[in-house]
Amino acid sequence: MSAQRLVIFGLSNILSDLFDCALANGLQLAKVVQHLPHEDGERDVPLAQRLQALSRLCQPPSLQTLDEFQPEAGEVYMLGPTTPERATLAELLKQRFDLRFHTLVHPSAYVSPLAQLGEGVFIGANSVIGPGVALAEHVFVNRGVTVGHDTRIGPYSRLQPGSNLGGLSILGRGVTVAIGATLLERLRIGDYAFIGAGAVATSDVEAQTLVLGIPAKFKKKLDQD
Repeated sequence: MSAQRLVIFGLSNILSDLFDCALANGLQLAKVVQHLPHEDGERDVPLAQRLQALSRLCQPPSLQTLDEFQPEAGEVYMLGPTTPERATLAELLKQRFDLRFHTLVHPSAYVSPLAQLGEGVFIGANSVIGPGVALAEHVFVNRGVTVGHDTRIGPYSRLQPGSNLGGLSILGRGVTVAIGATLLERLRIGDYAFIGAGAVATSDVEAQTLVLGIPAKFKKKLDQD
């Protein structure tokens, strides 16, 4: 039986995490499809270097533009970016190609059989997803994240490395929990809120609000974009 062929839409600095997880799951890296012009940032690892690193393990994926892409048999699909733009990209891909998205879970992660994972969810290495957890579509869970029992997380939210979420909480759409942040139990986090790196949220956070520190305090209101 041939391996499924992974196609990644959009570029970001988590591209190598997607490569890593795909290889660990025995997927073939088929294509990276660029939907916007790409330019490596000053401290980014260049795309060419990421692809070169793959060459000692497997055939690197081909690069295509969105206009060049056509779905093929045996392909599965994931989004590359974790930024808010990916909601627009997902909608574009569904309208243009009627795609369904793959759910990718690193083999070293633990996902309770009582948890529910939406379309396009990514769960990185050594993360733990407790019983009763519900992750909506395109939630991105990075490495070493813990999500406590019965917590629900809205679409396009992202949990960055080492963050910890207590049980029985509800996070809205497009929430970011940054590196090493902690949320206590039974909290309500509004749409597009941002919990800063290392913060400890002990109370609810309103929508489109940045909180920082221990305990986390209001810093400023945020634009949705």
